[in-house]
Amino acid sequence: MFRAFRKLMRYGSLNPMTFLDGIQLFLGPKMASPPTRDNFEKYIVRLHLVQRQIDEIIDSFRLAVQLKRTLHKVSVEKVPGQIEDKIFDDPIQSPYYKPFNNTLETLEIPETDRADLRNRGQQAVQSYINAFRQMKNYMINDYMKHTRKSIGIMAWDPTHKYYQACLRWHLSFDMTPKEAHAVGLKEVNRISGNMNKIVRKLGLTGSVKDFFDSLLNDPRFYSNNSDIILEKYRKTVFERIKPCLPTFFKNIPNVPLKVEKTADDGLGGGYSSASENSPGVFYINLHRPLEASFYTIMALSLHEANPGHHLQHSYSMNASLPDFRKYSVLSFYNVPNWIPFYSAFHEGWGLYSEYLGEEMGLYKDDYEMMGRYSFEILRAARLVVDTGIHYYGWSRDKAIEYMTNYTGMGPGNAANEIDRYITWPGQACAYKLGEIKIKQLRKTAEQYLGAQFDIKEFHSVILVNGAMPMNVLDRLVTSWLQGKKTSASSEIDNERG
Repeated sequence: MFRAFRKLMRYGSLNPMTFLDGIQLFLGPKMASPPTRDNFEKYIVRLHLVQRQIDEIIDSFRLAVQLKRTLHKVSVEKVPGQIEDKIFDDPIQSPYYKPFNNTLETLEIPETDRADLRNRGQQAVQSYINAFRQMKNYMINDYMKHTRKSIGIMAWDPTHKYYQACLRWHLSFDMTPKEAHAVGLKEVNRISGNMNKIVRKLGLTGSVKDFFDSLLNDPRFYSNNSDIILEKYRKTVFERIKPCLPTFFKNIPNVPLKVEKTADDGLGGGYSSASENSPGVFYINLHRPLEASFYTIMALSLHEANPGHHLQHSYSMNASLPDFRKYSVLSFYNVPNWIPFYSAFHEGWGLYSEYLGEEMGLYKDDYEMMGRYSFEILRAARLVVDTGIHYYGWSRDKAIEYMTNYTGMGPGNAANEIDRYITWPGQACAYKLGEIKIKQLRKTAEQYLGAQFDIKEFHSVILVNGAMPMNVLDRLVTSWLQGKKTSASSEIDNERG
């Protein structure tokens, strides 16, 4: 068994930098507070140690090349540009040198010691810059020459055992690629039917794709001004959604949330988790404003902000959990050999939140409903496309075409989505399959409790214990229902007594 596990370790985990993962995407060493001499010394050490980390990353990449288990070029071609932000001709201009300016002046130490710290700090920052320059050169001049030709990981493992393990890690329950593909096709067909009904209701005769194409030049739904779009998002989150939350949730944690633009061009939107010292941030990709439609603002806000990931994380922060469960660290390149993240729980809730927007009365017209369905069909299409790429051997062009045909996405956003699936096999399947499971649990609770069913209480059962495997969530809900039945029986007995 250990040998099988060891084999799975020597695939994705050998490639620790992608356009979605890696140390180039995170803040580097930080100067600890308060500004003491000891903290300055430790900061200098941490800056120097980045060279060791880069050396280890390059060694890992070289092993991937040797074993012919490199990534496809779409997963890494943006990495050199991401590294560029770390490189400065003059180390004093680097943000990592800033603590050696004004902050250092606050230390009550001899001026000679202060000068020594500045000198060694400059050397440490230069070491940091040199390490990333080495990383960038390696990626461009060596690794890129060896990227795999096939977009699917079946090129690594034709038996599909690695892909099955990735799928299992994200879902936290067993489902074969064929089964996931079939669910996706069924869901795409169902949601397409709902979308076609709205198209006909609006008096149009073309296809769903024709409908979305007809909106592209309509100023009611698009703007080339990213600030206007950002403001619409903020009003949606704080003025439309927030007042509705108390009807569906109880004991809502008071965790701050901000809505901002992404710095880099990547996914369409995302959530950065809050901590005790910083707010959660709902990020929106507005690098191509004319692909950010107004009619999808509600659905994306429900998913990423409230009652989606921000509310989900807020409850988790207040739970009696160890920090490693409260503050999950994403490292999808390392799947399936990483601490469980329970993607189906996280992303299933996000998609369920989009559905919940219907019950909350938040989709104000047919266009926002089409936006909601375009997002739901995206998650269903992901099942088809992810398994298509990694199990059935689809090409990138075929995957992009499928996505644009069914979701109404622009080609740029669709390409970004497909490149994500190529890079994170199995992850995209968690959304729809997780949502289906949560809906099944809710239906079971509604049937079991009848008039006693309380949506607020059900949502608390799902959220207050943090992320977990879906089979554990199933047992948790079952235990809750049994407890409700026992409590009801006791009340009846007391009344009779």
